[in-house]
Amino acid sequence: MVRGIILYEGPSALDGAPIVMIATLKSSNRKTGDMIQIWILRGDVDPVWAIKHGLDDAICGDCVHRGDDDRPRTCYVNVGQAPLSVYRAYQRGIYKRGAISDLPDRPVRMGAYGDPAAVPWSAWAGITDRKVWTGYTHQWRQPFAAPFKDVIMASCDSVADMAEAAANGWRAFLVTPADAERPADTITCPSETHGTQCADCGLCKGAAAPNAPHISIPAHGSAKAFI
Repeated sequence: MVRGIILYEGPSALDGAPIVMIATLKSSNRKTGDMIQIWILRGDVDPVWAIKHGLDDAICGDCVHRGDDDRPRTCYVNVGQAPLSVYRAYQRGIYKRGAISDLPDRPVRMGAYGDPAAVPWSAWAGITDRKVWTGYTHQWRQPFAAPFKDVIMASCDSVADMAEAAANGWRAFLVTPADAERPADTITCPSETHGTQCADCGLCKGAAAPNAPHISIPAHGSAKAFI
């Protein structure tokens, strides 16, 4: 039984460090549904070590949720769980090598952990051949992220971010303070309003969802106190 597929091994588009992109084929994630989950990890050190030593910039870039000396880490991903498990399985050699075209024709979550734009655009060839995928990038200001504009959402942390992203042709996914009113020109993520799973929604795929609005979601979890 194929448990996962290595889709890319090579330098990060962010800083040139070695990274790996792995698709795991089953998921019990209640928010996303049973989507194919794609993990973008350092290829040379485990994700817990990478965060401890500041090496996760190879897969996360300048995302504010990484945390720094002035701000605690607010990323929703617990890297000591699934990402660490995927990395250890990769080190044991249990995943086969392949390409996006080898994945089953099911919804894909382009970044269960890590920023999709950390991986060269060429490795994503064929992602739009399916009906549903989701993806988000904090790298939307970077020139190398331009090819992703039609495929994934600009991750935004303020209304000003959203306005800038929109002015540059991106659809935005905006995290708002938990008690804030819904910003104009957005809809609230259907997972919040209707309990819709990402696998059944299909809105978070950039400009590939024609005429779709920007999407906002109230901060929750560890980020709630800092947004």
